[in-house]
Amino acid sequence: MLRIVLFFAIVCLSLCSKHLLGSVNESLLNQVIQELTVSPPIEQRTVLIYSRTLGFRHQSIPFGISALTKLGEKTGAYRVVATEDPSIFTTDQLSKYDAILMLSTTGDDVIPEGQAREAFEEYLEGNKGLIGIHAATDCHANWPNYLEAMGGIFDGHPWYRDSLVTLYNEEPSHPICSHIKTGDQIRDEIYQFKDDEHFTRDKLRILLSLDLSGPNMKREGMKRLDNDYAVSWVRKYGGSRVFYSNLGHNKETFYNKMALQHFLNGIQFALGDLEADSRPSAVVGNPSARPLPAKF
Repeated sequence: MLRIVLFFAIVCLSLCSKHLLGSVNESLLNQVIQELTVSPPIEQRTVLIYSRTLGFRHQSIPFGISALTKLGEKTGAYRVVATEDPSIFTTDQLSKYDAILMLSTTGDDVIPEGQAREAFEEYLEGNKGLIGIHAATDCHANWPNYLEAMGGIFDGHPWYRDSLVTLYNEEPSHPICSHIKTGDQIRDEIYQFKDDEHFTRDKLRILLSLDLSGPNMKREGMKRLDNDYAVSWVRKYGGSRVFYSNLGHNKETFYNKMALQHFLNGIQFALGDLEADSRPSAVVGNPSARPLPAKF
């Protein structure tokens, strides 16, 4: 009798776990990954995926962990250690990783104040990588050094999860986004960023932004007077390479070939395996967003 009870308990636990995490379509994901282009890594790489949340929790997080883990495994670009335990943020622990990937982290104390933040900042002084996916810009509003490293802070999302948004490629020859054409579309939630000293083309190399000439792109709640609605960028911070992409609210994004290639390219740039120019947009002659389309 005890064995039967234990058996059903294990089955229920398994089913509950699958329900909480969601089921990943491994066949579809593997098929998409097989079609991607990868840069041979200079050496074996390890990425720390950190997905702790103290605010809104995105349902896409488990899909993102699975997809980004398989992306590294199947391409040979990197291996993954995933955690939500803030005790990982010590100098000794972080030294094991070539890059930290902040996956839709939310809340003001995701990396706790004190020694954990000191270890994070010390880490970025070295030749390392920092990657931000979606809500990595919706945390640590009280930590200027994090905002400076990541490149900005969330200030609303006029384009919600069901929005079919049109992309504008600001750097069509840049290796991180050269596979994306202006006019390409994706269904995802897109942030706008606070107009402050962190989000500026004097510091960031904007790769993708929204093409406001696309259908249904005008939305209530658009705040930026400069009409600068960036989707992804790179920068150097300390001794490290930073890649951020606003994509990733929806789980379907992690099956999207265009998005996965963009993530892979950005991750490999952050790891130091993909050479890419990270000089600020203003330095390379792209100091401002495009003017609004006629009759916008």
